[in-house]
Amino acid sequence: MKETPSGTAAPRKASRSITVFALAALSLSLVAACADEPETPPVTADCVVKQPDGSYKAVDDKLCDNPGGAQSAVGFWPVWIYGGSYDSRTHRVTGGSKFRPLNTNINARSGRVITSGFGSSAKGGGGS
Repeated sequence: MKETPSGTAAPRKASRSITVFALAALSLSLVAACADEPETPPVTADCVVKQPDGSYKAVDDKLCDNPGGAQSAVGFWPVWIYGGSYDSRTHRVTGGSKFRPLNTNINARSGRVITSGFGSSAKGGGGS
């Protein structure tokens, strides 16, 4: 180690420089990785109840917010269907999945935001 004119050891700058450089490189690579991810289109969700014939009828989104209280009102437990096709004539939903997709925005058909990216939840206004 080099000595200063007063005879004390000079502070080591090399390890501090390497640490700062490593943190900067790591930050840049993280930003680049996030920027390279393609934008995932939002998924539309429908609150539905299963009908006696096995089909799923769309109901008010609020029923899925409080499924315990909704059971007696509609006769069946309401559930969310993600990515299904809605028929406005019959108010039935076909296809889709009961499994909530990860890392994507989910919007109710009414326009209300159910989740916003990376699993964070949000409840916004929206008409039905």
